[in-house]
Amino acid sequence: MKRKHLWWIALVLPGMATAAGFDCGKASTAGEKAVCASKDLSALDGKLSDAFRDVLKTHPELADDLRLDQRHWLATRDDTAWTFSSGTVGDTLPQVLADLYRHRIEVLQGIDRKPPPPLDTLKAGVAKLPAGPDDVLDALAREGVLTLATDRRIDDPKRLPFEPDAALRKALDDAGDRLVDRVLPGSPVSSVYLIGGTASCYVEAPYRLDGKRAVAIAMPPVWGDGDCMLRHALARVGRDVAALRMEASDADEVTLDASRWDGQRFAPGQTLSLRFDHALSLEGSACTPAQSPCDDFATQAMSWVARYDLRPQAGTIDRLPKGADKAAYEAAVAVARARGGLLDGKNDAGFAVLPDFGGRVASGRMTGYDSEATPFPLVFRGETLMGLIGHGHVGWRTNGDWLVSAWRLKNGTLEPVASAYVEVKRGRLLFSSVVPPGPRAEH
Repeated sequence: MKRKHLWWIALVLPGMATAAGFDCGKASTAGEKAVCASKDLSALDGKLSDAFRDVLKTHPELADDLRLDQRHWLATRDDTAWTFSSGTVGDTLPQVLADLYRHRIEVLQGIDRKPPPPLDTLKAGVAKLPAGPDDVLDALAREGVLTLATDRRIDDPKRLPFEPDAALRKALDDAGDRLVDRVLPGSPVSSVYLIGGTASCYVEAPYRLDGKRAVAIAMPPVWGDGDCMLRHALARVGRDVAALRMEASDADEVTLDASRWDGQRFAPGQTLSLRFDHALSLEGSACTPAQSPCDDFATQAMSWVARYDLRPQAGTIDRLPKGADKAAYEAAVAVARARGGLLDGKNDAGFAVLPDFGGRVASGRMTGYDSEATPFPLVFRGETLMGLIGHGHVGWRTNGDWLVSAWRLKNGTLEPVASAYVEVKRGRLLFSSVVPPGPRAEH
């Protein structure tokens, strides 16, 4: 598979000269086309090529891991652009891509930054973790790098183990019930919190202890009131007590934010970006009729996903396979794109859902296709079918896993034939980097 950036050649063929340019006449992916359409994005692309070239020179020992990580990042960029351009929010794409580029440049430039306490301890500890941690903070705790506060449920806010001052009492009254207190023995600070809503958003009421009194304090800079889909924690790291924030938006990157208690307040936050490899793992598959053996479809699905994961766009796996019935495939796609069909963007019922044929192809996971789901032709058991590949989706949320399924057109109606769910699993740590704190682009 060719990339159209001149500097991309250096990722595949080490030692070849690179050029800080972009051949827009050959742009093919949604990400490349978006960059070509924007002067600002083109400039950022040039800065990124310079940063990548510089870090390769500075860290030849990381060359293979850096090239691998750059391939992952380019796929993420193109995946983001394809998702936006195939949905209804394309007008915000330039800003989203600009944020991705700026963060990527910061990550590459931050490999040599010296982390301050307690980030230095976290950075050293992460480098020794086993591959594929689901939760980096829990993994660090198991290895003895830090001690996490435990949770104590507060069933009755009027019966607290401390006497809150007026400001803390008001915060507790405003928060309501279902409160949890963080317990870190010997710590002079803590927080009462709750997590609510479908987005699992934090509401925090931090405090410091003064004897039996609890005095409200300012929010740690790394915690936002209303942070959603991430994790807050309080921990002892060496001799320090720190507020921590962990965000793991996909398998490739985890960010750790740390704010150290200085005796009076939580200091400004510091951020560590952790870049990981990832692997594809079959979670489950099924064929019609209900839960019939489907190993042959699972094998094919893994092959399609392996290619699509590197270049998630229309055109990646769209070539008609040998012996395929082009007319049958095109007719199936036309029905899918018709009003009310599986791929009708105006369909109020949403997009396609991964068929499970009465079984559990992906129990407890997101099994609705997102707007970027891409049709492609396939031949399965001698029959030409319409395949569909895309990320998992539910409500307003998506994940990085891959859904693959196939339909046949029968009597003018699309009939599901086979399904597979492929999980994207976090692998070994490639490198870590100290980056400026602040909001990061979401994928």
